[in-house]
Amino acid sequence: MNRRSQPAHVATILGAALSAVLLSACSGGAGTSAASGKAPAGLLQAGQLSVCTDPEYPPMEYLENGDTANPTGFDSDGARALGKLWDVKVVFQNTSFDGLIPALNAKRCDITWSALYVSPERQRVADGIPFMTTGPGLIIRSGDESIRSADDLSGKTVAVQGGGSNELTLKALSDKFTAAGKPGITIQPYPKTAETVAAVTNGKADALIETDVAVVDMVSKSGGKLASKPGIFPTETQFGVFTRKGSELTQPVTAGIKQLISDGTLPDLAKKYGLDPSRLVSP
Repeated sequence: MNRRSQPAHVATILGAALSAVLLSACSGGAGTSAASGKAPAGLLQAGQLSVCTDPEYPPMEYLENGDTANPTGFDSDGARALGKLWDVKVVFQNTSFDGLIPALNAKRCDITWSALYVSPERQRVADGIPFMTTGPGLIIRSGDESIRSADDLSGKTVAVQGGGSNELTLKALSDKFTAAGKPGITIQPYPKTAETVAAVTNGKADALIETDVAVVDMVSKSGGKLASKPGIFPTETQFGVFTRKGSELTQPVTAGIKQLISDGTLPDLAKKYGLDPSRLVSP
């Protein structure tokens, strides 16, 4: 919790404390991180939950009708449900994918809820609270029969949204190939998922790796140009909501997700967005 430095002498301290009490009684302490009602302590602004998101990843988070202030999708609605649970306003901070954790740690937002894997690398710098099991999926051009297993990616060019765990998965697999004397993978990282789709569609890449929950939507919007290739990678990862390392919000977010799963809110949202409710995991 951020605090302003206090004057040194006692009279000023007492006066400031009395003024703070009176102001709190009148205004509810807006602009502080004190708890209010159902809201937990630790919010950057009292009465408000700010959420960092990269709204370019349907069905998890995306924009409709150019409304940049109100992303939709499973994650976005999940964040709104958490805000409703705490009786606070929810605001979204649209952020590039590779800037989500840096923005969180720079205190631009209270939480990051934006289809991020809970990985050892992220857990070293933030607290990840898991809520859904997932894993990488592979997308190829329709009719391409050259990729039947992970071993067939040796010597291939694979597009990926850079800065995430999927890129690390490709690097690990490529290193495995080269260690065995086989050609590695040519990895093409892009800032946006739409660019990975274009790379495969235009023949710049043989395939793209993406989280399995997004694969169905990406293939369905390709006009028959792309197809999914299931079973290439194991489904052993988890999506998580992230708070700052050691944050006062880590425990309340954990408890909130547990409640939203047990009371049916998140399972209902999963069904709404075509996801499998059985993949939800209580932290």
